[in-house]
Amino acid sequence: MRRAVGIGVLVVVLILIILGIKGCLDARKTRSFENYVSDLRAVTAQTNQLSGDFFGKLSDPGNASPLEFEAEIATDRGTAENLSSRVDALSTPGELSDAQSELKLAYSLRAQALSGISSAISTALGNPGPDRTKAVTSITDYMQYFLASDVLYKQAQDQIDSVLSDQGIDEKAPASVFMTDPGRWLDPLQVATAISAISTKNVTAGAHGVAIVQTVVKPGNVQLSPDTPTTISGSGAPEIDVEVSNQGSANEKGVGVSYSLTGGPQTIDGTTTIGTIAPGGIQTATLPIHPQPEKNVELTLEVTVLPVPGETITTNNRSTYQVTFR
Repeated sequence: MRRAVGIGVLVVVLILIILGIKGCLDARKTRSFENYVSDLRAVTAQTNQLSGDFFGKLSDPGNASPLEFEAEIATDRGTAENLSSRVDALSTPGELSDAQSELKLAYSLRAQALSGISSAISTALGNPGPDRTKAVTSITDYMQYFLASDVLYKQAQDQIDSVLSDQGIDEKAPASVFMTDPGRWLDPLQVATAISAISTKNVTAGAHGVAIVQTVVKPGNVQLSPDTPTTISGSGAPEIDVEVSNQGSANEKGVGVSYSLTGGPQTIDGTTTIGTIAPGGIQTATLPIHPQPEKNVELTLEVTVLPVPGETITTNNRSTYQVTFR
């Protein structure tokens, strides 16, 4: 009987030890999830601040000179790179490895975007010309990285919340949306307008402004109307002639002109630069349409003249047309 009691006591002790170990392990696992969410919350708080500061500067640069603005963007670039490194270093529970991979990619895209924008901003703020037009286009392209990063982050956020729920942990992953106004910042016209506002400190005196006069598509030399769908037929390589007027009182150099053709299996776009337009003058930009557009399908052609430094009214810098190639 004593032996049986002793064995029983021993079994109870072993059970208590096992339960204690399991409880410790469970508590440690719970803490690992909570610590992960806490660390991520700290990162996203700084990320949201970075987003607000970056787009706030673009929306309202205040009295910052182009050089000061360039330095501020370089600082944002360093902050984004630091945040990406912190995400890479997060101590991640195994159950969150897939979500962590998406978080790493999201923050890598944010860092790449600010790195690319920082590299292009000096040229975009500089003297008008082909390089400036390309720099503005490049900055707009990098804005799409922010949008892609937000999609990846949301996917990771949902995965984290699902795992936390499965673990019985009353925590939620923090939200993080970097691109707060895609309709504005994915539009090259609006990006160029924001950058032109910063460049005004380097412009010559007088009124500045350019506008689309008319758009003609070849073959057929068909003049387009924003109000009427147009059919274009004939042989030969398709191209667009955009007449641009200088409505200001100073010479405008390096006026960027771009187009985007959508509605087919792929977006077709192109950019060119007009060398100089005298005050009151009109110059034509010719842009080849390549590759060949889809035929017998109504497409949307959007033509944009990028604002020149000092331009404040851009309502006549863009025209949209419905076209069908036969």
